[in-house]
Amino acid sequence: MHTQTLFELSQEAERLLQLALQNLDSLKSIPVAMLDNTTAAITGETNNVLPLHFSARSLETQQAMLNNELRKITRLEMVLAIVGTMKAGKSTTINAIVGTEVLPNRNRPMTALPTLIRHTPGQKEPVLHFAHVSPIDALIKQLQQKLSNYDRGKLTRRLEIDKDMNTLLGRIEQGEAFEKHYLGAQPIFQCLKSLNDLVRLSRALRVDFPFSDYAAIEHIPVIEVEFVHLAGLNAHPGQLTLLDTPGPNEAGQPHLQRMLSEQLARASAVLAVMDYTQLKSVSDEEVRQAISAVGKSVPLFALVNKFDQKDRNSDDEEQVRAMISGTLMKGHISPGQIFPVSSMWAYLANRARSEITSRGVLPDPREQRWVQDFAEAALGRRWRTADLADADHIRHAADLLWEDSLFEQPIRKLIYAAYANASLYALRSASHKLLNYANNTREYLDFRYQGLTVAFDELQRNIARLEEDMILLQGRQERARDEVDHEVSQALAAADRFISLQQTQLQQAIGAIFDAENLLELAGVRPESGPTAAPERLVLEDEGQAQVVLNKVSAACEMVMLDAQNKISRELALRFDLLESTLARALNEAMRPIETRIKEELSHAGFRARISFPAFQASQLNFNTRGLFNDAIAREHRPTGVASGTSSVREALSRWLNNPGWGWEDYVMTRTHYVIDVAQLYARFMEHVTQFCEQIRKALSAQVDVSVTAGMATFFAEFSLCLASLQESLRDSLAVRQQNEHATRALGQLLQQGISTATWIQEDTRLLRDDIQTLFAAEQL
Repeated sequence: MHTQTLFELSQEAERLLQLALQNLDSLKSIPVAMLDNTTAAITGETNNVLPLHFSARSLETQQAMLNNELRKITRLEMVLAIVGTMKAGKSTTINAIVGTEVLPNRNRPMTALPTLIRHTPGQKEPVLHFAHVSPIDALIKQLQQKLSNYDRGKLTRRLEIDKDMNTLLGRIEQGEAFEKHYLGAQPIFQCLKSLNDLVRLSRALRVDFPFSDYAAIEHIPVIEVEFVHLAGLNAHPGQLTLLDTPGPNEAGQPHLQRMLSEQLARASAVLAVMDYTQLKSVSDEEVRQAISAVGKSVPLFALVNKFDQKDRNSDDEEQVRAMISGTLMKGHISPGQIFPVSSMWAYLANRARSEITSRGVLPDPREQRWVQDFAEAALGRRWRTADLADADHIRHAADLLWEDSLFEQPIRKLIYAAYANASLYALRSASHKLLNYANNTREYLDFRYQGLTVAFDELQRNIARLEEDMILLQGRQERARDEVDHEVSQALAAADRFISLQQTQLQQAIGAIFDAENLLELAGVRPESGPTAAPERLVLEDEGQAQVVLNKVSAACEMVMLDAQNKISRELALRFDLLESTLARALNEAMRPIETRIKEELSHAGFRARISFPAFQASQLNFNTRGLFNDAIAREHRPTGVASGTSSVREALSRWLNNPGWGWEDYVMTRTHYVIDVAQLYARFMEHVTQFCEQIRKALSAQVDVSVTAGMATFFAEFSLCLASLQESLRDSLAVRQQNEHATRALGQLLQQGISTATWIQEDTRLLRDDIQTLFAAEQL
């Protein structure tokens, strides 16, 4: 990479960012109506993106975004945002990437405030810098005053008081302020724990936590430490920094969703940490929606954590990549940017290797729990303390555990590349943000300038027509609902027929297993010699033989159920992916006449309006049948010599039927012979299959109803906001036209100047982006 070329590109990016900020300042003098209240009334929250109509909120958001990009360009910093739900293993993943423990793990949300973790060569021991600590100190004074007259018993009922919370309460009572610097893992852990507990305590005491004071990325805490995997590598221009973001609705704070969206929009790239065991859960869906919203301008990557919990019947790496890329993320991420891993195994392997390198031996497992976790993962469940004394053996076991974690691939393909190309990532991020800004700004200013040239009465007519269009929208909304209900009804009816067919085939397959001749074959006996067999009973003389038969029946039924699971999962996912596309098309077609009418009316008046349909979001239509099968059959294996009353097969099938102790003594009886009552056992299986398929039908119907209702509400709210935005812009123009001619002419000149500046920024940024892409391509050769 040519240092001079990078320097010139960064200088150009800095110039364009400064020009955009100056242009944005000039726009603040343009008279605008306050659309924020309209937005909040429609969507329930403040808009975070730049709409066609500039609101005061959107101007502030754009200014913060541009300043953030300017800061990253100055440092040539690549910010990789890490996002995931509480249980996905986000902190463990960050520790695995860094190669040492820099974030604490607790069984509760641990990211109330975003935190930066910056690779700093030579900084072996982590150090936390928290320069902007004054809002927290002010909060502590508020809480101190509140607690002085607060009943501790009432607080205990509203809040879990553990050791960490007691420590924090003591600090508050003493008025102890937070430090601006913390050196070492334990002081950092205590600081971050206290910050998160402050959020919980503030909620319990109904005191506002100062989240708004940490909206700017330069105000949040920063941990500086050398990333183990990057130590000793050649120096590169630029910096690599991880951004630990709060998950959506962590700690019961819904506004954190907005904070998450803002932080992701300012990142250079996003790494989503997904839970392999909960890929289609509601919480993971919230994360997917957040990262999909920024997917066009920010590169996306995904780590599928807890892949160590995969079993022989689970999806393999390629299946997981294909499912996430195509089904869950709707093509926003390519399969090559998805990495199934075990973050816990990677973290444990890293920590064990670090301890062996620095101390020559692992700590006492009785004092440090992670050593026990490492030993069980690397050495097996039967490990002994004596096994930990052999340093060479432990080092080899840690290397194998690292290999099994599959973490080497994302480290090499993502972290190494991000470090080597940090400056290019920073430049590319700035170019994308600048292009978005210039495009939106030019379109808005052009629309406002047209409003100065349109006749006064024409402006009034268009405002009135938009009122009519918003009324017409209500009627179209009812018609669209009817069409959507029809499509949903047809899809559910087709799904019901499919499930009925699967139920019939499942019953037939199980019926074949319970066929008397098949049972005799499983028992290894012939009808003409040996034990007798009636159509409804199988009589055997040996208890071990009876147990073998039941084991074989259990295994055969398990295979039938797993095959049905895979088939139902695949088919329903395809069916409801198609339904989502059909519903989006139906909604767009229903709204098309309004869009056409508005564009024709505005075009006739001299306006060029931008109207785009919102996306229909109903990703939960991808029904997760796999979860319903998780406990279908208990996979327990015990020695075959277990007494008949505690047979593992009996327990397994009892749990499979969700009816423990339902009377296996009626099926295998220890007398002169051992009798399996085939008819009654078979009847139980048939009853369970029927109930199970009915459960799928009910869950499917309820889930589709909730998803479609929410998706439609969002669609129409966003479309209504688009119309309201157009109307407000026309009213702004009308208000200006009612002023004197001098004011109108002055505003026209200001708008023309803004349009010219935005055009220059757009053209120069496009050239900058092309140069950056050329360098990226050269680096990948």
